[in-house]
Amino acid sequence: MNRLIAFSLVAILAACNGITVPAQRPAGISSPSPSPAIRSPTLPFVPSATFTPFGTLPPTETETPTPTFTLSPTPGGTSGLLLEISGCNTSLDISHGMGEVTNAYPLLKNTTPTDLTTVCATLSASDEDREHPDKTVCVDLLPAAHQVTLKLTVDTGFQEDTSIQVDVTTQEGLTATTEALSCRDLGFPGWIPAEIGVIKPIP
Repeated sequence: MNRLIAFSLVAILAACNGITVPAQRPAGISSPSPSPAIRSPTLPFVPSATFTPFGTLPPTETETPTPTFTLSPTPGGTSGLLLEISGCNTSLDISHGMGEVTNAYPLLKNTTPTDLTTVCATLSASDEDREHPDKTVCVDLLPAAHQVTLKLTVDTGFQEDTSIQVDVTTQEGLTATTEALSCRDLGFPGWIPAEIGVIKPIP
């Protein structure tokens, strides 16, 4: 009988081994709950309006173009610097050892309202050989409403019909060009116009 009771107690203890009894907390003590997440309110981005009173902006500088006196060069000199070949002839230039040379006499007229400075005329020929020292001639000042006749010379072939061209430039940027297909049509041997290099009013 005692053995049956002992066996029963062992069986009961073995069965109680798998039962878990929840532990009891003392009264008045509660487990701490997790801290609530703190969210600071974020205001939507609103760009601040900048008020600029009317009339406080600095004035905008505008450049006013300065009028300049400019004429477009046109062959023949219709730009206000008029150019014409008043004559042409041939001669011998023994002093420079060039034999026959061609001389041209361009007439320059300043019909512009301003004086022209460093007015240079240059002669070119179709059969030009060596460069002659009088190929280019300059006038320091050609006043407004004045004219001048120059003598230009180039080294050319003997007894050849030469076509010539005269180009004029000025310090102010004005240019003029004129040409002649035959020098024989412009003058005769030995002809020289009067008052070469003399500046005088335009008649």
